[in-house]
Amino acid sequence: MEGQTLRKLKEKNRSRLIQAAMGKIPCDLTVKNVQYFNVFTGEIYPAEVDVLDGFVVRVRQTGEEPEQPAETVYDGQGRYLIPGYIDTHMHVESTMMIPENLSRAILPWGTTTICTDPHEIGNVMGVEGVRFMLDNARKSALRQYVLAPSCVPAVPELESTGASFGAKEVAEILDLDNVVGIAEIMDFVGVYQDDHRMHSIIDEGVKRGMYLQGHAPYVSGKELAAYRVGGPCSDHESATAEEVVEKLRCGIHVNLRASSLIDNLKTLVAGCRGHQWKDLVSICTDDVHASDLLTVGHINKVVRKAVQAGLSGCEAIKLATFNAAREYGFDDLGAVAPGYIADMQLVDTLDGCQPAAVFAEGRLVAENGVYIGSDRMEGTYAFPNTVNIPQIHSAEDFRMKAPVSGDTVKVKVIVPRSGNRILRDAQVMELPVKDGFVDISGHPDLVYVTVINRYGTGTQTTAIYKDFGLTRGALASTISHDSHNLTVAYRSPEDAYLAAEALRQCAGGVCVVDGGEVTLLPLPVAGLMSQMACSDVAGQIDTVQQKLDTMTDGTVTLLATAVMALPVLPGVIITDRGLVDGLSQQFIEQFED
Repeated sequence: MEGQTLRKLKEKNRSRLIQAAMGKIPCDLTVKNVQYFNVFTGEIYPAEVDVLDGFVVRVRQTGEEPEQPAETVYDGQGRYLIPGYIDTHMHVESTMMIPENLSRAILPWGTTTICTDPHEIGNVMGVEGVRFMLDNARKSALRQYVLAPSCVPAVPELESTGASFGAKEVAEILDLDNVVGIAEIMDFVGVYQDDHRMHSIIDEGVKRGMYLQGHAPYVSGKELAAYRVGGPCSDHESATAEEVVEKLRCGIHVNLRASSLIDNLKTLVAGCRGHQWKDLVSICTDDVHASDLLTVGHINKVVRKAVQAGLSGCEAIKLATFNAAREYGFDDLGAVAPGYIADMQLVDTLDGCQPAAVFAEGRLVAENGVYIGSDRMEGTYAFPNTVNIPQIHSAEDFRMKAPVSGDTVKVKVIVPRSGNRILRDAQVMELPVKDGFVDISGHPDLVYVTVINRYGTGTQTTAIYKDFGLTRGALASTISHDSHNLTVAYRSPEDAYLAAEALRQCAGGVCVVDGGEVTLLPLPVAGLMSQMACSDVAGQIDTVQQKLDTMTDGTVTLLATAVMALPVLPGVIITDRGLVDGLSQQFIEQFED
């Protein structure tokens, strides 16, 4: 990628590795009796792999040479040996776990490296929050690299958050250990309009030769060309096959994504399947929560879906390993070959199945779906309560005040575009006014949505949403990308108030209230994460989802409000400051005369 330097991730004693490769000193580990998948050539053949000091030193075809002496010999029992998976873009906060607990959850699925964007906690707690993610990640066997958040907040003029990053803060983070680039540069309008803020932030990455991660949903034509010229070199936000084609033709690295929020992988695969070369294609999860991690996996799940969509198993695995490493310029990762870090997994089939064994730097860390690493969480961490909502006093604060007297009022209602919760339009509806407030009781297809600043500013916006799917009660969450203000969708203002109070008391999370009955998923770490293990978090997620299912038409997940307030999406967005047109980045009047 432009301006990016190749980086070796692990210091090596070359003399020792040379001696081991020559058979002069014993190795730490030999994995024998495997069908070895070569990501360079696409070949599969019987082999044995020798490891010393966390690096591969030899891959020997079975029977061609005598075995190397090794401290440990692991029998692969004829399984395929492939590299560990690399997630090219994800948010640890979206798993609802802190980094060290995430490690123990996804290593058994074959993911050995993740490249993370901590802009969720960055928006809540600033640079201090990013430092926590880095420090806590070091406690894990999972290799975790961080990218400096580029958009905190996403668009400063349109929303209020808990922190603000300019070039100074981004530069401070870029100079920390294990930071490998600038995270998804999502203010694409700011980039292609050459906004000073975005230009100066990107400059900090350019002058350090670091990776510049993109985010360009629905951007096309001259705007896409200008975005690429502006610096970002990748994108994980394509929605159509045509988008994938255009971005690849521009030399933009495309990440095929399947997440807990968005999964159109079949369409994305169709955009690249027929291309002769797929060097600029890799795989990511973006946002995936603990319940999905526990039951269906991580990058392996995306590999499985890619195979089902028409890619060969070998091709999908290459995208998730070697291509992913090259996207970041990682020179010693993504392959099982001499001089490469010994991140490996043994699988029964090349289709995204759960591995029988996983090795991180040559150490066995998971076997038969169970994490067996030696690290264990020691105690818990003290975090401040980041839910500061002094503007909320009663259910009255969740009613929508009409701007003028009269029996009716014309309101711009948020409407999903063709059932798409990500893209939304505004539709004018004439609604009744009761006691000075807009009344939706006669419209079962409508809900109120309010975004409440949770950092003490007192700002709040209430709007109306059509076809959300909630039939009664309230759904509230402090997971609200990327400002993570408190977002509540509700039919009942009384239930909305109870939900907000519950989240204020537990320091954030997700809450469902039905007729006064509260069901809660506490996430006290910045209102985004729990300190519990994956299975415990997943159990709480399932409890909330099951309750929510009884209150909806069956289409509403506990993260249904998560992208309502993201002002860099095209379409209509609601932030704590008002209704916004994401494309023009201008406020919209809610009421018409």
